[in-house]
Amino acid sequence: MIAREDSTIVVNADLERDVPADPVADRRADVEAKLASVGAVLPDLGCEAVVLFMPAHVSWLCGGFNLRGLFADTERPGIYTNGKQRWLMCSNLDTQRLFDEELDRLGFQLKEWHWSTGRAALLGELTAGKKIATDRPFPNMPLVNEKLRTVIRPLSAFDRVGYLDLGRHVAHAVEATARAADPGETEREIAGHLAHRLLRHGVEPAAVSVAVLAGAGRYPRPGFTAAALDGVCRLQVTGTRDGLYATAARTVSFGPPTPEARREHDDACRLSAVYRSLLVPDGSFAAVGARGQQVTYKTPYEFDGRQAQLGYGTGRVAAEELRRLGQDEPFVAGQAVVTQAKCGSALVADTLIVGMPPAAATPCADWPFKRITLGDAAFDVPDLLVR
Repeated sequence: MIAREDSTIVVNADLERDVPADPVADRRADVEAKLASVGAVLPDLGCEAVVLFMPAHVSWLCGGFNLRGLFADTERPGIYTNGKQRWLMCSNLDTQRLFDEELDRLGFQLKEWHWSTGRAALLGELTAGKKIATDRPFPNMPLVNEKLRTVIRPLSAFDRVGYLDLGRHVAHAVEATARAADPGETEREIAGHLAHRLLRHGVEPAAVSVAVLAGAGRYPRPGFTAAALDGVCRLQVTGTRDGLYATAARTVSFGPPTPEARREHDDACRLSAVYRSLLVPDGSFAAVGARGQQVTYKTPYEFDGRQAQLGYGTGRVAAEELRRLGQDEPFVAGQAVVTQAKCGSALVADTLIVGMPPAAATPCADWPFKRITLGDAAFDVPDLLVR
């Protein structure tokens, strides 16, 4: 078995956003750099401009884009750009709010449709007689998606500031909710508390899981039910803000855990540290999985990797499968990923940024952790909170 490390509690009460001296100027410079990236792929497609509607592409190009409200798919705003200039495409119902709240002073112009006419008419006018690419299937318009998939993965310097702030709030919400939860409350009630803590910081919950490990926690991807909290429980949430996504999980035990639960979580922490050590440029989840198999060989967890994903890409998307057609795509510096280390009923999940060394985007703020050293690197992995 993997030896248990001593637990430490560190408090980090500073959850305020790091505000640049001129955030608009920094964001506009970020937009300009991304426009150049888009402009570089247009010649390969033989196109003079591109229309972007996918939320990940829109938020990436704008350096953040919060589209709050109920929108039919055909009403969603988009971006039209030739790689130098950029226009917001939107309904007249949304123009003023989007410029006031999202795009003020960023150099965007406007191409507007009237809500009663619809987006299709404007799109037809923009593309008539032109070679235009898009990220949604439209007749006679080549798709730009494959060209942008790898471009949007690494976080820019501007994105990274907001992403680390998002990760701190996501981790804090999970930890504060777990510390305040009481036995007898239902998984649904705790999910509501967790969502409330996120929303009051402008973070929207994209996915929430609260599971008693003796019940729904046996599923690889539990949700939340009317079951009452008891024994060992795991809280996991994915939060989004400015078009970015971060995920964190924490496990709490109401009363002393059983020796088996304690051992499983200790070993999951160790396995998580191994996974984290491999989040380097040109690494892959294939390498992570191979190393995980070596670590768990001839242990009770030898085949647990088959019961849960080792991890997935995140950042501008909630979850991106990095294995395509049986091939693992390599990590790139600055890419955000979620790792999930499973040992028995224990699962340790957090968001990290690929690098040398990798950086924790959802660090422990007020939570016991294990500092595990592998070679020259040390990794702080969330421990089991005993209440």
